[in-house]
Amino acid sequence: MGVPVTVRRGRRRPARRVGLARALAAGTAATLLGAVLAVPAGAATGGAARPSPTAGVSVTDDVTDEVTAEPAAPFRAFTLNVCYCLSPAKAMADVRRVLPLADAGGLQEFSDAVDRANLITLLTAEDWGWYMPTTGGATIPIIWDRSRFRLLEGNTIKVHPSEKGVTPARYINSVRLREIATGEVYALVNAHTIARASHDARLTDMRRIPRLRKHLQLLRGEIERLFGTTEHVFAGGDLNVNYLADRNRRLAGLPTNALGDLVRFDMPLVGSRGTRSLLDYTMTVRSAGGLVPTDQRVVRGFASDHDAVVVTYQPQQLLADGPVFNDPTADPAAPAAGTAVRDRQVRAVRNAEPGDTVRLATARLDDPVLEEALLAAALEGVQVRVVTGAVTPALTRIQAALGTDTAAASYALACPAACLDGGRHEVEALLVDRLARTTDLTVVASAAAVPASTTAWTTGFVSTDPATYETYGAVLDRLVAAAGGAPEPLPAADVPATEEPAPSGAVPALTYPVTAGATDPVLDALAPVGCAGTTVRAVVRSWAGARGRAVADRLAALRTAGCDVAVVVGSGVLSGVTSRLTAAGVAVTVAKVAQTTLVVSGGDVTRAWVGGPPWTDRGLTSTGLALEVSDPAVVDAYVDAFDRIAPPA
Repeated sequence: MGVPVTVRRGRRRPARRVGLARALAAGTAATLLGAVLAVPAGAATGGAARPSPTAGVSVTDDVTDEVTAEPAAPFRAFTLNVCYCLSPAKAMADVRRVLPLADAGGLQEFSDAVDRANLITLLTAEDWGWYMPTTGGATIPIIWDRSRFRLLEGNTIKVHPSEKGVTPARYINSVRLREIATGEVYALVNAHTIARASHDARLTDMRRIPRLRKHLQLLRGEIERLFGTTEHVFAGGDLNVNYLADRNRRLAGLPTNALGDLVRFDMPLVGSRGTRSLLDYTMTVRSAGGLVPTDQRVVRGFASDHDAVVVTYQPQQLLADGPVFNDPTADPAAPAAGTAVRDRQVRAVRNAEPGDTVRLATARLDDPVLEEALLAAALEGVQVRVVTGAVTPALTRIQAALGTDTAAASYALACPAACLDGGRHEVEALLVDRLARTTDLTVVASAAAVPASTTAWTTGFVSTDPATYETYGAVLDRLVAAAGGAPEPLPAADVPATEEPAPSGAVPALTYPVTAGATDPVLDALAPVGCAGTTVRAVVRSWAGARGRAVADRLAALRTAGCDVAVVVGSGVLSGVTSRLTAAGVAVTVAKVAQTTLVVSGGDVTRAWVGGPPWTDRGLTSTGLALEVSDPAVVDAYVDAFDRIAPPA
């Protein structure tokens, strides 16, 4: 079945130098990345970004990280309001006191130029980096230990302008930092809201309250934005609402009400401005967040009228091997509701380093979030290579930015049916050659990259297995060759023999197209299934034709033999298929699904097959690949996911 794929184990990639970002099409940069990071002239480059030669482009430090396999070290973060009323000496004493307590954090009330200059001097001496944009937001610096982190990018949001006698202008600052030892990415957000709008978590001053509410809504949006691209998101600052009272009052638009469904409030329940007022917040994403708090404390003894809140976290890997399930019925207010698979793809793209390679194969690219991530990554110097099965406006825009020359570092191509000798491009995979602790990352998806996929039941799988990466990479290479005018039809991809099981228990299998005379891979998978206590589940978006009837007949036979068989089908599955199933007693549920998943659990076979073309005649001639998962716990997870779509009676 085609040319075998060679798997090279124990590879070592040469260390890369991180170079300047490449500018793309005029106007694209500003819309994607916002303002240039503003840093003091002559600042050390160990933690502050260099001024960019391209308008709107943030440039990372020109350093090479050696990634280790060490376990994630605890991460300590703080927030400290250093009262503007302090003398310069006392203000710096407070900063000097907080630095040993944490790895990074946010400061507030640096409204005096002399304090900001002194802060830069101190941080430079202590080898700490800073983000203090001179165009706004300079009063709320974010700082970090340069021995652990380096700056990837920064962002500033102006919440509202100043009003004499009422409030200065208020901002939200955020940064994304690369951990040097592991390559993982952390985001920090810092905010300082309007004062005297709320006394003891009440709606005290209704002229100020709208500004406070707007600030918290923009803060929420920035946390959500960062969590879509970043493993570990921490937010902090002086929100000027007493959390000790707000957690009980929960008034509309105040922190518990505005943020509580999104974030976990990690502060200890003691005062940070006196003993009864907790104004200083530390927060992390509540659902599937990458930071788990292990210690929370208020550290006293500062000259300021606020004390420091310091929290220690244990980082969790969000791109670890295993299945991902997209649930369109999840609470829309929850993070990543209905976008779980897409969010993994976007996070993988945006965490890639300049010089790394991202490859995407999808039947159709129309998702604006993924499109923006790909363009932003290419703008920063990531090699981005895209091949889709259809020409769409998104692909056209990406082609305008990246070009179509396959000899270039980045390109975007269309490979519709004509380029595959009548078959379809049915590969859904994102590959990143180096990401954080991981090389050879593969994110397999079950659905095309279109907005409708975020409102359907879909699934995906994250793999760090080199053999999986190589096999999908070989299929992508063949799609690229075909789209570039390969003279011969694409051969089917053989699955390489591996010396050891994949760490995730998933290996590429069920390869397409099927050569003439060969048996259907799905029927091959079902052939050894017996029916002593065996559960068979299938979720199929498209199921038709002679092939569809043959697979339906096999499932019907298994049900007749005593297997517990149930299926979920898309609304377009023809009655000729469903009638065969229901006649044999197979439970059939119609739902909005965008996947092809087969699960067998019990007896002699415990497997899940994830992804690949639909169960149609044309599916056999299409180019595709499915993962075979053998880990019993993961197979059980797929059965549980099926039960969420079609709850058992």
